[in-house]
Amino acid sequence: MRRVSINLLTNVILLLAGIILIVFHNVPDILLWGARVMGAMFLLPAIAYLVMVAVRHADARTSTDYMGVLPAVGGLCFGLVMILKPDKFDGILQLLMAVLLVVLGLFHIIYLFLSRNSWNVKGWYYLCPVVVALCGVLSLMLPSLRANVSTVVLITGICLLLFNFTSLQEYLAERRVRNAVTQPAVEPAPESVTTPAPISDDV
Repeated sequence: MRRVSINLLTNVILLLAGIILIVFHNVPDILLWGARVMGAMFLLPAIAYLVMVAVRHADARTSTDYMGVLPAVGGLCFGLVMILKPDKFDGILQLLMAVLLVVLGLFHIIYLFLSRNSWNVKGWYYLCPVVVALCGVLSLMLPSLRANVSTVVLITGICLLLFNFTSLQEYLAERRVRNAVTQPAVEPAPESVTTPAPISDDV
């Protein structure tokens, strides 16, 4: 159940991210806003951890609490830099999005290949993950493509939707196999048993 929940949460997050990227791909400085959002994702948990350690009584603090202070401070500083200087991360974000597409595409290609016999995977199942991986490779290899930020953001959003479509295909295929395995067999009707008539003691 935990595995299904994690997979579902991941797919929902990527689906929402894809929709947001498609809708706002023409917004000026979209990568700057993306960098600020990522900075906030580093900043807020770091602040929450440092505040939790600070308000805790000194006797209740453990060595694990003190060991977590250093990475929390690092996350706090990194988040602040991303929020205050988001222009420094434009190129990095584009590279990260390209690498993400390659990883997501290869993940589904390998997963489908390993499950081809048990799920009866069709050839067209590979179409979407191949397109996703190919878009990531092109984004990495073509500097002219990365120069058009709006196009890169739009391609990334579409590829995230294709990723979710492939995940849905895999879920339906796995569900069909699971239902076929767990379907109870029809039990034969029990044979009718006739009880012998009692023997009379009359002479």
